[in-house]
Amino acid sequence: MPKQIFGQLNTDMKDFIRLKKKKEIYEIRKKLLKKNLKKRKVQNKVD
Repeated sequence: MPKQIFGQLNTDMKDFIRLKKKKEIYEIRKKLLKKNLKKRKVQNKVD
């Protein structure tokens, strides 16, 4: 019994870490996209 419980916890932790990494990457990409869009907006005004 205990081995099964630990096995389930282990997979849950792996999934949790994987999802956390995905979310961090998503947040970083979102920030970069906003930054690039602002740059583009400024460049368009200058042109």
